[in-house]
Amino acid sequence: MTVLAAIDSTGYKIMLLLHLLAVVVGFAPAWLAPALVRLTANGDRAAADQLEASVLRFSLPGIAVAGLLGFGLSGMSDDFYKMSQAWLSIAIVLWLALLAVIFFVARPAITAFRDGDATARGRVMMATGVSHLVLVVMLYLMIFKPGL
Repeated sequence: MTVLAAIDSTGYKIMLLLHLLAVVVGFAPAWLAPALVRLTANGDRAAADQLEASVLRFSLPGIAVAGLLGFGLSGMSDDFYKMSQAWLSIAIVLWLALLAVIFFVARPAITAFRDGDATARGRVMMATGVSHLVLVVMLYLMIFKPGL
């Protein structure tokens, strides 16, 4: 069975490890954001800077790299996992949507919130909630692979 050999290969496992590490790095800031938002609302400028840095330095690049490594995993699977499979297609759409939310909603909202715009807090928290929801749905898709 060549398919199992490709999925069970050392190269595939290294790619999977890097994919999972990128997921952890990418989604970790979403779990810190609510606490940092509270501190920022109380006037903590360092927390505001950390909130912005966590999104720009960790979340956005981590999630982008995780998706690209996911494409690599699919390609390395000798057509065992195909882009046409529903679970993988849905995950790709969610990945692209999450990148758009982080880049076009969270990033500018965090900057505005850091600069004193209290109304931006809702957009920051909405983007955080979307990140949490996408993580849960993507974990479901990756673990159960519905339709496979």
